[in-house]
Amino acid sequence: MADALWRDVGGQLLWAVVAIGAAPLLLPGRSLSERLRLGPGRLGSARLGVALVGFLALSNGVHRAIVWLALFEGTTLAQIDQVVREASPIHPLLVWVAIGLAPALGEELLFRGLLLRWLALRLAGPGAVLASAALFGIAHLDPVHGAAAFLLGAYLGALAWRAGSVRAAMLCHGVNNMLAVLGAEGLAPELGGAGDPWQAALALALAAGCLAAALRLQPGAPSADASDVPRGPDEEEFTDPDRR
Repeated sequence: MADALWRDVGGQLLWAVVAIGAAPLLLPGRSLSERLRLGPGRLGSARLGVALVGFLALSNGVHRAIVWLALFEGTTLAQIDQVVREASPIHPLLVWVAIGLAPALGEELLFRGLLLRWLALRLAGPGAVLASAALFGIAHLDPVHGAAAFLLGAYLGALAWRAGSVRAAMLCHGVNNMLAVLGAEGLAPELGGAGDPWQAALALALAAGCLAAALRLQPGAPSADASDVPRGPDEEEFTDPDRR
């Protein structure tokens, strides 16, 4: 069990290293922070809180829908849940790092940092968000888990694209995973438990409303980490989507 968790940590660190190593080759910018959009972004604390509530609602609703449709068993989601339940009493810190923290670092740097911005140099913002979300889903190598990851990745991608930063996506991803660990350990209400489809629909509607509210930025608001380096035709839209 510990070996599987260490493999997860290693895989996430590898993704982080790939993102950091490839950023100078693929992305414009004068620093790693500019290239991967590691600055504070434009959401602000209030909208960040709204975005976090929405992401937790989305994760809850998607999980409830999967359980209600009887698609949960036999998926990598079920395997992760079992690993957390069995490993937490023996390796609690390793579980927190492997499941809670490492994905929020490795996956966000790669998919919402490197790939989303690279795609935004070639596609309009929404197209880049959906393309990066599709790659995120494919990377999970499981149809059910991949479909869930696509939806979650689209939310995080929209957040990162609009804010001009991956910090909000990292926060949402990390808090969601840590709450899931707490739920599996019985230390908090389990997110996305069994329930009727109306509960899933309500959670998804809440997520959509929160995302819309979080992304409603003031027209022309500057990106917190904008730079004057040369950009491609769609790079301007990625860093400041309200400017036309």
